[in-house]
Amino acid sequence: MNIPLRRYGYLLSNYLKPQRSRVVGLAIALLGSIGLQILNPLLLRNFIDTAVAGGATRTLLVTAGLFTGIALIQQALQVGATYLSETVAWTATNALRADLVDHCLDLDLSFHKLHPPGELVERVDGDVTELSRFFSQFTIYILGNGIFLGGILIVLWLEDWRAGLLLTVFAIAALMTLGRLHTYAVQPWAAYRQMNAKFFGFLGERLAGLEDIRANGAVSYVMHRFYQLLQHWLPLYHKARLTSTVLWGTSVGLYTLGNAIALAIGAYLWSQQAITIGTVYLIFYYATLLYQPIEQIREELENLQQAEANILRIQDLFQVRSRIGPGGSQPLPVGALSVCFENVWFSYEESLYLSFSPCWALSYYCERQAAEFNNTVEPAVKQRNR
Repeated sequence: MNIPLRRYGYLLSNYLKPQRSRVVGLAIALLGSIGLQILNPLLLRNFIDTAVAGGATRTLLVTAGLFTGIALIQQALQVGATYLSETVAWTATNALRADLVDHCLDLDLSFHKLHPPGELVERVDGDVTELSRFFSQFTIYILGNGIFLGGILIVLWLEDWRAGLLLTVFAIAALMTLGRLHTYAVQPWAAYRQMNAKFFGFLGERLAGLEDIRANGAVSYVMHRFYQLLQHWLPLYHKARLTSTVLWGTSVGLYTLGNAIALAIGAYLWSQQAITIGTVYLIFYYATLLYQPIEQIREELENLQQAEANILRIQDLFQVRSRIGPGGSQPLPVGALSVCFENVWFSYEESLYLSFSPCWALSYYCERQAAEFNNTVEPAVKQRNR
């Protein structure tokens, strides 16, 4: 299942554009951290070669100090990137939640009768929460890890073209493999999210009608339906997780293969005296670093699977239109609405009239007493006066 890239672009531009400064700061922090990660192994290579050659202790201390300082700066940049990414994610998802709630409030009652409150809560909050990483990290992490991967390969090519060639082929093959696998879990995750919404809709509706359920003796039936939903929910979750685990297992196998290639090429070049022992360590270290961007790209692709399912559900909700009002099948006239009554009548029976209000009952009683007085006492008085 493929989603057009314009849907990604729409969401990202619409909800990240108001946070341009934060997004730029996040990009700077991530790219700075990536640059320092590429630089530090070069210092380690110099430290090892200097130590093996019996270099001056002062040189070793300076190299160690530089390595420690760069590592601390890198950690500070990562902390800043984490803070900015969470801020961007919460701001974007809160704006999306507000838009979804506003859209749902504009829909007519026929929509709300078909979708219980629990389902709408899950779709407005649950689906949007799953997109937090998509808003804050997906684009920047994919781009950043691509730059990180390219930087490592460039350094390897500069050290020795044979190591650079083998590890470049390995990296391209790994990315192509992960790229082909990432779409397999989209449909299972979409089904799982739909089941989530159905379950919470069922739960909210039954809790709201708890008194009626107990009064009518329907507790057993409700619990039976509850267990049925749970029995359908678990297999969907297992299927979604199993398809995602395929990516995880593939990445672990690629990591092992990359380390084996690095050890083999390093041992060969060192035996040919083409590189120093420090460069052997550098090749192996960069090979292990290759796993990091590949693994993070895998994680982003796995999160993209869930994001695709949630984006589909959010887009489907946005596409629902009210049948009444502008754009609906039953448009309302412009201006204030008029109300017309035709063949409308009502009346009260005497017993009902007495039961409506004590004031009305007292008035009715007085009227009856006055009528009886006029019918009995007043004629008698007139007869006596004659």
